[in-house]
Amino acid sequence: MSLFHRPRATPSQALTRRRFLAVAGMAATAVPILTACGSPGSGSSSGSFAQPDVQVPGPFTGRTNVVVWSPWSGTNGEAFAALVGRFNESQSDVYVEVQQFQGYDGVTEKLSAGLQARQIPEIAVFSDVSWNKFFLSNQVEPLDDYFTDSWNGGTYHDRLFEEGIVRGASYWVPFGRSTPLFYYNKEIFADAGLPDRAPETWDEFRDWGKRITGRSYRGNAVRMRAYTGSDDWYFQGLLWNHGAAISDGLDVVVDAGPAIAAAEFDRACINDDKIGYLAQEINTDFTNGLVATITNSTGSLTGLTKGADFEIGAGFLPVAVDSGVPTGGAGLSILKNADPERKAAAAKLIEFLAQDQQAADWAVDTGYLPATKGATASPTVTRRIAENPNYGLAVAQLDRARQPDAARRYVSSTILEMRGVIQKLYTENADPAAVLSAAAKVIRKDAEDIRGRYQELVAE
Repeated sequence: MSLFHRPRATPSQALTRRRFLAVAGMAATAVPILTACGSPGSGSSSGSFAQPDVQVPGPFTGRTNVVVWSPWSGTNGEAFAALVGRFNESQSDVYVEVQQFQGYDGVTEKLSAGLQARQIPEIAVFSDVSWNKFFLSNQVEPLDDYFTDSWNGGTYHDRLFEEGIVRGASYWVPFGRSTPLFYYNKEIFADAGLPDRAPETWDEFRDWGKRITGRSYRGNAVRMRAYTGSDDWYFQGLLWNHGAAISDGLDVVVDAGPAIAAAEFDRACINDDKIGYLAQEINTDFTNGLVATITNSTGSLTGLTKGADFEIGAGFLPVAVDSGVPTGGAGLSILKNADPERKAAAAKLIEFLAQDQQAADWAVDTGYLPATKGATASPTVTRRIAENPNYGLAVAQLDRARQPDAARRYVSSTILEMRGVIQKLYTENADPAAVLSAAAKVIRKDAEDIRGRYQELVAE
């Protein structure tokens, strides 16, 4: 029996302002508030923090237990559980238990509480914009001392591995990395007389949206795109599309003219053209044929393909004055204050997951980027790309991608503030200059609060 169960998909409705505020409020509570936890002093005889409770099946008793806190459910959760189960069966020294939480925010919220309670896992699956904040709080372990001749930085895709390095040391290795892709319903595009491809520019996207919106598809009046109000990741890319950014280092520039133009584009698509709407669950609306397109992670590819009964097209993100493709997804870190013996055992799992076959299976089972060089070139991945070229798009698009701005990675309020900007643009038809100015004021203040620590530990 699988550890995780995928919920039955049901159609969602456009979010009202009240419903969105409820969702945004839940997101706000998920943003970690990191405080100094002091030096270890309880939890084990070594002075390490305690481990969460582990339910060890009979065949695995007597081993060193390792806990992983994971954000994945559904298709991806099942794939991760299968890999961990494979590791447990592959050797007789370590037993790993996956404890699942609600997305990346769920993991970071639980870990923030666990640090206060001095009870933590050995491994946390962090998003690309959450591990950095725990690094500033001195809660993640350098991984270099765990590397072996067969598993080290050279194992991974260079571009992705570098994103987990701070001043020459590795704190976060890629696993479940992604870029956003543009997904479209090929049947709707064909019915509207559009080419079988993603739009090349955002102007073309807007024009096609006007041609699609209102058309009937399987008894529904469809619109061009379903938006999610928590997708500040996509909005980071849209800013780059328009020659803008959230920050230059920790210097906040999100209220400058190019950023206002980017925000105005999204505001107009939803409120003027009405070719898009804020959805409760964009994947569900897309697979149910309520909307022609979505922008979502490469890690959604397998789930979307399984969930849809029509052919899905995929392509690179559209461009404006520049490309706007942020890297994203997850990586693995070892918690500094965990028990040393269990940390060494945890490293064995990470090494196992970096083996060519495990990394390749993870990529094809989920759609995430093959994070290792061996997986990228493996028969498993190359065969899947030949069967479904959509799986090759993420690898190809990586040449356009870049790491999110420093403020998004290190300043805790940035993501919440940018989600607030999206909420006001989408549901209140707010003035882009006004909402970006208000957000920039908060982010600037919080950036100054951590600037000293950032300069000490991060800045080159």
